[in-house]
This record gives sequence, structure tokens and C-alpha cells, in this order.
Amino acid sequence: MKFADLLSCDCILADMSAQTKPEALSELAGPVTERFPQLDGQTVFSVLMDRENFGTTAMGDGVAIPHGRLPGIDGNILVIGRSHAGIDFGAADGNPCHIFFMILTPEGKSGQHLRLLAMIAKKAKDSLFRSDFMNAPNDKGLLDFLADE
Repeated sequence: MKFADLLSCDCILADMSAQTKPEALSELAGPVTERFPQLDGQTVFSVLMDRENFGTTAMGDGVAIPHGRLPGIDGNILVIGRSHAGIDFGAADGNPCHIFFMILTPEGKSGQHLRLLAMIAKKAKDSLFRSDFMNAPNDKGLLDFLADE
């Protein structure tokens, strides 16, 4: 599985404006409902917020992977976000998050969900990856960078 298999430019937010965790989750959910109008934005937000209430999805080093299982979808949905200002996501290291990989997977597809989480977590641990991610110029630049990963 590669980022290029899951991404399109309309699912990349290179300059997020959110300042809080709920605002960030709502902003990340936006491209999902635009691309898949049959999905309810409040349901997408609730799935993500319920997961956050269970425990933060911030993994440290400025990265968060908000995720959840969403009824009514057939395949994985990935939205990439970047916040230059940073957002407090309750990371154990106390640092704000700047890089967001929001994942929605179909219910009953645990294997896909776990493989995608593992792939992203592995990439996100690489400091060069994080630096290049933050330095990509715009949505298209992020898409091009991630397509090469």
C-alpha cells in the first residue's frame, strides 16, 4: 500500500486553520463530506471524536493519526493535514501536532486499518520525512512528496 493509492489533492489540507482538537477533526472531516456527499459530516466528526475520547491519537514528534471505522464506506479514506501553528492534541511528549493523517476505514476491515496505521506510523517516526512534509510548498507539493513515498 502506498500513499499515492489513497490520496487526491482534494484530500490534502496544507494550511489548516484549526486551533483546537475538535476544530482540527472537523476541518479534517470536511474533504470527506465534499468528496463523498452521501456521508454525514456529523457522523464522520463523531467517529473521530469518539476515538479521541478513548485516548489521544497523537503519537509524538508533532504527528497525530486521528482514525476510526465508518459505516457505509467500501474502502479506506485518507485526509492529510498540516498546521504550521500546531494544535494541542494531548501528545505524551507535550508537543503540539503539525502533521495529521486522518484515516477512515470500513467497519469489519481491521486488517486494512492496522496495516495503514502501521505504514503511517513508520513513516512519521522518520525526522527527515517530517521535515520534508512540513517544507512542501502547498497542497500539490504535499501530494507530489507523498506520491513518492
